[in-house]
Amino acid sequence: MTILTLDIGGSEIKAAHYQTDGSCSKTLPNQKTAVSAQDNHIGTQIVRICREEQTHTALQGVAISSAGVIDPYRGTVLHAGPSIPGYSGTALKQTIESQCGLPCSVENDVNAMALGEAWLGAAQNSSSALCLTLGTGLGGAILLEGKLWRGANYAAGEIGVCPLGDGRRLEQAASTTALLATYAERRGEHIDGKTLFQRLRAGDADAACALDHMLGALTDGLLPAIHLLAPETLLIGGGIAAQHDLIEPRIRAQLAEKLPALHFMPKNIRCASLGNRAGMIGALRWFLDSRPTRPQ
Repeated sequence: MTILTLDIGGSEIKAAHYQTDGSCSKTLPNQKTAVSAQDNHIGTQIVRICREEQTHTALQGVAISSAGVIDPYRGTVLHAGPSIPGYSGTALKQTIESQCGLPCSVENDVNAMALGEAWLGAAQNSSSALCLTLGTGLGGAILLEGKLWRGANYAAGEIGVCPLGDGRRLEQAASTTALLATYAERRGEHIDGKTLFQRLRAGDADAACALDHMLGALTDGLLPAIHLLAPETLLIGGGIAAQHDLIEPRIRAQLAEKLPALHFMPKNIRCASLGNRAGMIGALRWFLDSRPTRPQ
């Protein structure tokens, strides 16, 4: 049973064929997301991808992970940020089902990451987890009793938009973007994340200070969530998760200083283990759980 999985982001769309056990049988080349300054053509783009794959593969369905606030039962984008103009209101599920004749499911990208990690990754066997993705911004998802807590408006976990006392949002201080900006302020040099961590491992004090500063903002912002949810697992995702040996001990040390007692510390502080496959694996998990039926 082959499911086409799509991970829709503001800059690119990832696609692959997955089997129901979570194994990947084919990876497609990434495509630049079809967006312009005022609009997007994502619906047309994903239909084209699906139809192309249907010409040579007997697909049994389409599982989508997407940026934005998603109604996972109707498969509709309820709200999207400025990185994808005109995306709010897009009926992804209906578009695929009506134009490709395949059952389709849609889930928010961070929720999908959480589902993927709970199924086959670093959040396996966790009764509860607060899952974060650090990248351009800061996304979040909540797992309670092994199931997603989506909230009444499907926007639970969006910790990155929480306001700071200085007028900024948390994601403006706690994200990969913020990390690189802090380093640039200290050194007057703009570099990418890979270079920053290479320099940190080589002994660059400014890189270490920038990371500690960013994680300080992150752990400050996490304190209310940790006290409200008392999660068994705190999971850190995004590209930064590959640096788990640098990230995990720093977060644990900072939380140990800030929490009133170690009793409140999450049992597990882990970086996500599935990398950029987590969203597609989680989208597949939601497809299997929601069991969309083939359109008549």
